[in-house]
Amino acid sequence: MTYPQTASSAAGPAATALKKPATLLALVVISAISALSGLIGAIYLFAGGRDVADGYATDLAINNPSLVGLDVVMETMGTNNPQEAIDLAKSVDEWDTMVSLAHAGLIFKAFLLIIFAAPLLLFTLFAIKGSTWSRVLITIFALLSLIGGLATAFDVGPALLNVTGYVGLATAVIAVVLCWLPANNRYAKARKLAA
Repeated sequence: MTYPQTASSAAGPAATALKKPATLLALVVISAISALSGLIGAIYLFAGGRDVADGYATDLAINNPSLVGLDVVMETMGTNNPQEAIDLAKSVDEWDTMVSLAHAGLIFKAFLLIIFAAPLLLFTLFAIKGSTWSRVLITIFALLSLIGGLATAFDVGPALLNVTGYVGLATAVIAVVLCWLPANNRYAKARKLAA
């Protein structure tokens, strides 16, 4: 009895495509979420303008009157109510100065978020192939983006900004861990050898 011969694969392992590990996909998704949370926060601050700054200044004045100099006004007025001091500041046109200072602080935070989130998003796109250099740069910018996350997450201010700050902090830490998981390192080495 004769059996038909099957052709053996001459190409071997080089012909088989490398399978991307799930950890690499998780890295790309988490890192993108981290970058996008920073960009969303920055866009919100730029788009909100003086309305957001007015709310921010009010929150600052109510929660910490001494930070904006209203503690002296409250003491002079003989009141413990920050809202009365705010009303007085509005009546003597001093409130616009406080809102302008709050607006400048929010714009600084927006630039801080963009400076670290934009490169993080860019290097995330390059990390789809698992390259080591892109994972190194993701690590650097994810750690730097913690500065912007800390500046927005734990500050008195708009709720959306606090939420994007918390999301940015958590996902940046997770992204750094995912960058250096053994499966991603093996995939990067296998791609280098296959090239």
